[in-house]
Amino acid sequence: MKNSEIGLKREEGLRRFALIASLTDEKISPCEKQQRKNFVLQEENISERTLRRWISAYKAGGFDALVPKERKDKGISKAISADAMALAETCRKELPRRSAEVIRTHLKSSGFDVALSTLERQLRERGLSGREIMMHEGQNGTRRFNRVGRNTLWQADIKYGPYIPDPKNPTKKIRTYLMVILDDATRMVVHGEFYDNQKLPILENALRQAILRCGVPKTFYCDNGKIFISNWMQLACAKIGIKHLRTQKFSPESKGKIERFNRTVEGFIDEVQLESPKNIDELNHHFRAWLSESYHHKPHKGLGGATPASAFAKDTSPIRFSNLETLREAFLWECKRRVDKSGVLSLNGKNYEAGIDYLRKTVLLKYDPFNISEIELWEGHEKKKTLRELSIQEFNCKNHAPAEPPKGPGHSRVLKVLQEEHKKRFKQKLGAFQMGVKSDV
Repeated sequence: MKNSEIGLKREEGLRRFALIASLTDEKISPCEKQQRKNFVLQEENISERTLRRWISAYKAGGFDALVPKERKDKGISKAISADAMALAETCRKELPRRSAEVIRTHLKSSGFDVALSTLERQLRERGLSGREIMMHEGQNGTRRFNRVGRNTLWQADIKYGPYIPDPKNPTKKIRTYLMVILDDATRMVVHGEFYDNQKLPILENALRQAILRCGVPKTFYCDNGKIFISNWMQLACAKIGIKHLRTQKFSPESKGKIERFNRTVEGFIDEVQLESPKNIDELNHHFRAWLSESYHHKPHKGLGGATPASAFAKDTSPIRFSNLETLREAFLWECKRRVDKSGVLSLNGKNYEAGIDYLRKTVLLKYDPFNISEIELWEGHEKKKTLRELSIQEFNCKNHAPAEPPKGPGHSRVLKVLQEEHKKRFKQKLGAFQMGVKSDV
């Protein structure tokens, strides 16, 4: 047996001893012993039968009995035939990224019924772990990483949300989209919000609000979706001084932290569907309370039991804030429009009066895509004036009362409690994170 294998077996023996050590003390009461046993079973995710077997082995043979023994039939698989194993090896070598589940399905279609755990173990013992092969061949493997210092790295992702009534036609439903930006070091969601469309630059809007609340990040990390790599997004990052990074294609595992958070959000979506929110504002109201009470102020295993809110607040890394005017201008969109013979120009179906000085001229416009009631007219690098929407004519139309959407069957008790806890937290002014922040954020 190799020295490395011996060391691994001894480490396993030490791990087993550490688990049963507190249960072998004869001086503790049966009640306390049961409490310790329940704690070990829950934390280590092992069966009670296994725990009893280790305790009996230790009492009979001491520490050596806890060290895994070398199997006499090692290398000889009774659960998988040589032909099946040969086919499995070919499948793995052919495409290292091919999962064991896919290989098992292929084996089954070829007449070999193999347990998944057996297949994975046999491939691993033969040095055919997919990750090891990719590392050996110089391919990029994935490792866990954790940046040190708040605002060092932000990750962003978008997730499908629940359906809500269409504000233009309450009898229909529209899909919502959750945009999340997460601080890698502290797991803090610097901004999360549901939107009712993907046409507007929701990523830019979320990033701007995150910077206003938590400062400017050094690096912004996102995938290769269109909204994440748009020219406007990259331009905004450049103007503020943010390094914009993209993940490798077809490698969602490189954003594991935010992908894990998205799975946590599934619990909220299940709860909020009981409330049947009538609009996007109501949906976000519930989400902010859930985010605060069920995530930001809840102990996080990845932070050693600290909460994301406390981890962000106690981090001593300096926060860099951006000038408000610089931040506003960084997220403005630009376009060119021609002024007609009456001195009016059009943008997104709305009319604006540029004035007689610009008749039949092509001008540069800058505007906030989320609010085009006012737009800016520029010449070269100089702002000339602010244009407001022009009301050419007014007319009245018959008011038709919209049909009320059907009422939901009930409400979420969980979200109701979270809302109350959220209100109490702000009344008590607890936590450095909450200072200077709106009570519903």
